[in-house]
Amino acid sequence: MIELFFKPESVAVIGASGTPGKLGYVIMKNLCDSDFAGEIYPVNPKSDEILGHKVHRSVTDIPGRVDLVVTALPTPKLTVMTMEACAQKGVKAVIIESAGFAEMGGEGKVFQEQIVEIAKKNNIRVMGPNCSGIVSRNIVTSIYPMTRKVPDGNVVLMGQSGLLAAGMASDIIENQSLNVSKVCSFGNKCDVNENDLLEYFGNEDGVDVISMYLETVSDGRNLTRIAKKVAAEKPVIFLSGGRTEAGAKAAMSHTGSIASNARIVEAAVKQTGMIMADDFTELKDFAKVFSTQPLPKGNRVAVITLAGSVGVNVSDLCAAHGLELPRLTPETTEKLKDVFDTPVGNPVDLYFSVTKIGFTKTLETTFPEAFRDPNIDAAVVILAGFKYTQEAVEKKIIQRIVREIGKPVVVCMIVGYNEYKNVIMNEMGKELPVFPSLISGVKALSKLCQYGMRKHSS
Repeated sequence: MIELFFKPESVAVIGASGTPGKLGYVIMKNLCDSDFAGEIYPVNPKSDEILGHKVHRSVTDIPGRVDLVVTALPTPKLTVMTMEACAQKGVKAVIIESAGFAEMGGEGKVFQEQIVEIAKKNNIRVMGPNCSGIVSRNIVTSIYPMTRKVPDGNVVLMGQSGLLAAGMASDIIENQSLNVSKVCSFGNKCDVNENDLLEYFGNEDGVDVISMYLETVSDGRNLTRIAKKVAAEKPVIFLSGGRTEAGAKAAMSHTGSIASNARIVEAAVKQTGMIMADDFTELKDFAKVFSTQPLPKGNRVAVITLAGSVGVNVSDLCAAHGLELPRLTPETTEKLKDVFDTPVGNPVDLYFSVTKIGFTKTLETTFPEAFRDPNIDAAVVILAGFKYTQEAVEKKIIQRIVREIGKPVVVCMIVGYNEYKNVIMNEMGKELPVFPSLISGVKALSKLCQYGMRKHSS
């Protein structure tokens, strides 16, 4: 029945509104602006029409079948009454986006228990409460306005965070920074949890990468079983909240969850083959690398730079994150000797070559030769946001070389003027993983190499 949340043929919005700014309006507008092709039924006892759709007084008044109900009502008591009406109507999937339940404790916890009881008795699956629903090409229930169409991508983001399907989804879609397929927030997970969704997305064609944020693990044994199976086929990136005492207290007030023991979670992640992230940026960054780059067979990296000091720093970072910087083969150094004043090493310092033949020509000759070297599995390319780099960026030289050679690359940028840096981040960043710091790029590449080596050895 999980499929009803993502591929319903009819959706009712309880508490729909025709007043811009209200949650019931935002949900209706997002749904209408998506590619959803089924029936949309707004429900509000005080309106007749909302965004061109006839309004019904109650979900029980809707003449046709209702596959999915989305609600963001102002009080938990009204939400419980709506659940009873959904049971009467025969609805099988409900997304509750309102807050005020278990995360509040006391009476809120009691109301959530009532929702669970109604759901179990009537075979209804519930997502939430205290969530921001789903963002996808075909259905958007988010409480945050979406400004563009969601791409038909290959990445799923999911977890116990309204930020995921609200601000983060909007950021990603507006800036076209990640090729997402679906973003799903399940909040307090009174019913639908990470195990249901991980299993569903693990079996869904077209989903190549899954990023997941949890503040508590619902059923550790089941998660371990499912994650081990899914992570063997596709990368699962995992961020655990509540790993410290301060984080655990915040988790309790956020989703009413008692955070899981950090050491147990970390051990389980290693056992399953999931990839640990440390913050929300890494959830996105790692997904970008995994969804755009081929899997390397090893961890041998070439560093391409114009500054010796940067090469030293990246070498240290690579060593700290389990990446090796091997020597290039004699055949490669022989090919490149004419554009270098000294023997070619790794890091590959392009400075002398650039002074001879310019940046664009250097990239077209030196970079592919070093990248193609049989001792190299992947590359870190350091770019500067200055005018001299712009011709190569506009001609998409790096993208072309990466496609031709078929090895993974990350691009890092640490200096430059904003007008040029923004072009690299925004334009090149639509196709390649581009990072605003050295450590973020190296760390992401190390995760890709670790997963690639495990995959190739199994």
